[in-house]
Amino acid sequence: MNNELRVIILAAGKGTRMNSALPKVLHKLNGKALVDFVLDESELLNPLETILVVGFKKEQVISHTENRINLKYATQIEQLGTGHAVLQTEELLKNNKGHIIILYGDVPNIKASTLRPIIDEHIINNRDLTLITAEIDDPSGYGRIIRDKNGNLLKIVEEKDCDDDERKIKEWNPGIYIFKIPNVFEVLNNIKSNNASKEYYLTDVIELAQQSNMQINAIKIANSNEVIGINTADQLEELESWTTS
Repeated sequence: MNNELRVIILAAGKGTRMNSALPKVLHKLNGKALVDFVLDESELLNPLETILVVGFKKEQVISHTENRINLKYATQIEQLGTGHAVLQTEELLKNNKGHIIILYGDVPNIKASTLRPIIDEHIINNRDLTLITAEIDDPSGYGRIIRDKNGNLLKIVEEKDCDDDERKIKEWNPGIYIFKIPNVFEVLNNIKSNNASKEYYLTDVIELAQQSNMQINAIKIANSNEVIGINTADQLEELESWTTS
């Protein structure tokens, strides 16, 4: 069993709703760039290496982070979804073994202490895919977790594609996944963009992995605040006031 861990952090987004020319992950929370919170926690996981997927104004993001140890970069030229973003790391990772965890440069509250036991469970049980879920009263804007009557994961449906019943579900998908390498790329290369946004959703790997009889688990964390992303200037301001109160 190979227990090598690598981290992918998605940081290519423009952050249009931030109303700023600055790349979203460089906006500051209490004086510290959002991406630095995530990089600090990922370093506590002691990964073999970390890959930062950059895109919009990538030179600024690279300049800000280039002094980090064991950090590499992959470029997403077009913003075609999270699945497409992870695929940009294939050339760097396809010949490796082990596992990767996918994090986000605009989710600053994530904690290594929360991730570590989930990663360990994934590796010890030799799973192909583990996803982290959370529950919140109003999961508007997020993909919903669809389980069968026994609580087993069936699929994830993006909100744009939810029917009325699916939209009522409070368990949602923060988008944090742990994958076995190289299995992840076999699945990602089969994702289609037949959805409302015409994007390649990382969420589609669930059904594709199931079709390939891969070992999958979904673990719900206790504190949903750890996996809330920053999408607007108002959300950033709200989080800043909350963390300083």
